[in-house]
Amino acid sequence: MKKGTVMKNDDKYTGFSGVRIATCKYGENVWQTPAYLYSTGTHDPLALDKFIVVEGTPPSYNNWVDIDRLLQTASHIAGAFATREGSVGMAIAVGVKHGNSCGVAVGLDRREVLKKMMAGDPLAIFGGLVMVDFDVDEALCEALAGKMLDGIIAPAFTAGAIVALRRKGDKCRFIVNPALSKLGGNLDQVPRFRYVRGGFLAQPNYTFIPTFSGEGIKKYGTATPIQESDLLLAWAVGSTSNSNTITLVKSGQLIGNGVGQQDRVGAAHLAITRARRSGHNVVGAVAYSDSFFPFPDGPQALIDAGVAAIFTSSGSVKDQATIDVCAKQNVALYMVPDQMGRGFFGH
Repeated sequence: MKKGTVMKNDDKYTGFSGVRIATCKYGENVWQTPAYLYSTGTHDPLALDKFIVVEGTPPSYNNWVDIDRLLQTASHIAGAFATREGSVGMAIAVGVKHGNSCGVAVGLDRREVLKKMMAGDPLAIFGGLVMVDFDVDEALCEALAGKMLDGIIAPAFTAGAIVALRRKGDKCRFIVNPALSKLGGNLDQVPRFRYVRGGFLAQPNYTFIPTFSGEGIKKYGTATPIQESDLLLAWAVGSTSNSNTITLVKSGQLIGNGVGQQDRVGAAHLAITRARRSGHNVVGAVAYSDSFFPFPDGPQALIDAGVAAIFTSSGSVKDQATIDVCAKQNVALYMVPDQMGRGFFGH
């Protein structure tokens, strides 16, 4: 076996090996040393070994993890919009903190997209990482300034942009990969591995992308074209955030992401709270739930806050209660079978 490969010999044996390409200052915590980034030698243009630090301190272990999460979210957004009418030339900006999106926006005006992404959750984005699928020049810097970002990842930067966004002590990493400008349909297809004591788990990667005209989707009521676009954005964010997740989007902007909750109604309340804390009006927003609602209290909380359309999965014994609540309040409800499109991520 050559160095830097993913092994798939048969159904019984699988594994991987890598070549060390970067040393991290430490792991998730200061006492977890040594820590390294390894490459499996893939030709994937979006593999982490293809990202080059053009200025700033080397990325930390947590930075590399966040870059991988940014790629999952950004590529799922691009994949969801790849065939959607009116999305040609659409810009994508994603900000994460501790692996979960806290600012996301899409649109045709790059400066506006950056402003909306940074305004998604201004408290959470402080010290976070940002990834965009377009070059960053001086004209775009104003939208990114003032939040002490740990890193900005883009296809390219102008020299003036780096000067304008530089942090004391080179604490803001400027990381480039030209392949970011061609994200559409470029989902990671390689199986995912996770260490467990005495071995590891393996599963297929996250490659499901919904189409609202596709097989399996049931619609109760009809969302507007703008709401459908927002539902797709909410799906791409929520399905690449730590479950359980409820995600709120309005006018191409992530306004609230309630992640990592043990109960779904709690995730709904958290998303609403975070949106309002950041000054967003939830009325008219759309919501995505990464799995079915076990009770109608979750959708009711969203509707009470002003949510106008919901995308979730079906499979609960109380699905009809969710359908009835949405119908009574004239809220569009889109459902995909749980076994087909459940969005659990990052357990």
